Amino acid sequence: MSREPFAHDTATRIEYLAQTEPASLGLPEQTPASSPRNNRVRLLGQGESYTAWRLDADGSPPLVIRVPRRAPEDLPRPMSKEFAALPLIPDGIGPSAVLLEQARDNPLGSPYMVCGYVSGRVLHPAEWNDGLLAAHARQLSRLHARTFDRCGDVNAPAEEQGTNLSLTHLFTTSLTWWRETFPHVVDDPEVSRLLPRVEAFMAAAESAFRRLERFTLIHGDLVVPNILVDDAGTPRYVDWEWAEIGDRAKDLAYIGGRIPAPPWYLPLDRTRIRRLLETYLRHASDTCDETLDSLQTRRDAWEVYERFFSSLHFRTRRNSPEDLQTGLYTHAVAQLTAGLRHHLAPS
Repeated sequence: MSREPFAHDTATRIEYLAQTEPASLGLPEQTPASSPRNNRVRLLGQGESYTAWRLDADGSPPLVIRVPRRAPEDLPRPMSKEFAALPLIPDGIGPSAVLLEQARDNPLGSPYMVCGYVSGRVLHPAEWNDGLLAAHARQLSRLHARTFDRCGDVNAPAEEQGTNLSLTHLFTTSLTWWRETFPHVVDDPEVSRLLPRVEAFMAAAESAFRRLERFTLIHGDLVVPNILVDDAGTPRYVDWEWAEIGDRAKDLAYIGGRIPAPPWYLPLDRTRIRRLLETYLRHASDTCDETLDSLQTRRDAWEVYERFFSSLHFRTRRNSPEDLQTGLYTHAVAQLTAGLRHHLAPS
């Protein structure tokens, strides 16, 4: 098959494949008697790892084609890990799994993943009222309904999973990677001053993690831009790159808290955080011996963990073309550093 029509335009390649090799995109084959299918392709969005395209084909539900923005070996996590998690998602919460193409030599010119389309829009932080936070808590309780006695990658064999979760171990492992990969970031004086306080906060929460005996499927990156809300006010979740079997408190922490940085993290005071957790526990079907206090202790620890490492990541994006144009990452670093400093200040 000639690839001349593809040029270098991914949208054109997708549209051409939908006509000539529909099965390669998860579409039903056309019969000789079928009239030509009308296909429409448009850009949905672009994250740090993937570009997402929406494909509308006559007679089929909308599909999303996720194309890596970097070489597969340079992705933070393999596409296969995300794809393996999608079939475990309860209906109405996230995308369906349609097709995974991992070969580099294919007509699209890149590995890609096809999944179902999730409707809705990303809301501005000011639109996140208490009713929407409660809806988010109810959706999370549905996502977390199935429990496991081991944690780790969804498709890993049991011997490669664990029966306990240590946040201090995760923190140390992540910090080691940062020291080896971006030593100038960790050696930044602002980071050096924060680090002992963050480590102490992780250590103080460790006992709550040691008591964990049951784990759930978690999204793993439920920041605001990964939550789409439809016209009925129902939140649904996209970009499952970091999905795993882990701690439910992690999903409850990423949306926001006392260390905000819009557009990623909402500002939530103690009262709103408490309401979020109370609503979640009221609707959760299997929380074992989970208590509100233990859930909040872990949620608070995950918040500090996430904001600290996000502040490191955003430091690597300072002075990038986007940052020079918008100041987005420079501002986020300032917000997160100030928020962590205030939150971890000695009482």
